[in-house]
Amino acid sequence: MKKMLFCNLLFLMMIFLVSCASPAKSESYESVRQNASDAFAKLNGGGTGEESLVSAVLKGTGTGEDEKSAKNDALSQLANSIVADIVAKTVISQEERDGKYTESLKNDILIRSNVFLKGVLFTKPVKKNGVVEITAFMTRDSIVNTITYLLKTMPEDIETLSPEKYDDILTMIYLSYSLLYAVTDRQIPEREKYIAALGTLKAEIEKLSSHGSVYFQTSSDVKGEVEIEGKSYELNKKIFLKPFSYKFSVKLNGYKNVNGSLNIKNGDKKFVEIPLVPELSGNQEIFLKVESPVRMEADIEKALLDFGIVPTQKNELPHYLELIVKTASVQVDSYERIAVSVDIITFKNGEKFKVTHYEHEPFFATAQNRSEKIKEESRKVSISVVKKFLSSIDLKAFFDVPE
Repeated sequence: MKKMLFCNLLFLMMIFLVSCASPAKSESYESVRQNASDAFAKLNGGGTGEESLVSAVLKGTGTGEDEKSAKNDALSQLANSIVADIVAKTVISQEERDGKYTESLKNDILIRSNVFLKGVLFTKPVKKNGVVEITAFMTRDSIVNTITYLLKTMPEDIETLSPEKYDDILTMIYLSYSLLYAVTDRQIPEREKYIAALGTLKAEIEKLSSHGSVYFQTSSDVKGEVEIEGKSYELNKKIFLKPFSYKFSVKLNGYKNVNGSLNIKNGDKKFVEIPLVPELSGNQEIFLKVESPVRMEADIEKALLDFGIVPTQKNELPHYLELIVKTASVQVDSYERIAVSVDIITFKNGEKFKVTHYEHEPFFATAQNRSEKIKEESRKVSISVVKKFLSSIDLKAFFDVPE
């Protein structure tokens, strides 16, 4: 009888301990969320509604056929500047978790910018050369207001959220982080205190994650699908997966299949850009010219070969590709802020077929690592831009390949 009574008491104690322990995670998350929210509320972004572009901390200028499209483009450029700031300061890299965290974040911000970027201000639309131009910008006050809004709108209990909703919460905290890094210590005294509050909240959120996500992006007018472990998914749509190592195959109509592997961890936000490599009949020759402070002809040649294009030095060929790489820098304290720009021009029978200009997000370097950083970034960016460029043009039309 005593043994039975002891067992019953032990069972009741276990139930009590489990019931007490289960909400502890939520309580911890809710506590740090509330602390962060209260701290930012005291900053009082306020704002008079008369903020001007002169006081902008972040900005992006967009163009379009009308005011709406110009605003959307301006938001896109603003998101680019936010992500550039993340790249420069590596505030949420987490070793980039074997994937492109910043590209995924940029994609999330672009898709949900009207929801997340509440403090964005716009200049009056101006018509230039037949198009509407608008600049989207954020001041110190609008940044504080946006972070305060994001913290206040985070749900109290995130353990019951679907992976899609949970992913939104992660994006909100990452965006808050990057916005806070955009302002200076003078604009927000004791800024490190607020960064620490967000860091604690981010850590609590990531403890509760049970999925990661991956986004396979390709041209919207290309038909195809991605197959992961025997299951088919749509392209250009976020896919949520349990932590695991996966193999994938992207099948595209009229283009070469793309195969690869990815490792998903809790809270991952991966982004995979799919190159469109057409099924060209035979190897097509092209005259290649590279102007760059960094020697990279061999790397560019390999990128072309992946597309079934044979680079040569026969300058009498009708097809011509010119790659021009430039670097520009500005001294910031003991660091150098360096930007890499790439111009690609294709000629067909002496006529320009397509021209593109790309400016890479700036990066920081010291006197000790400047040379290596420029080499590394210039080569990496140039190869990426060449592949993206070749994926964007109609290679069959360029080489006159019959259907």
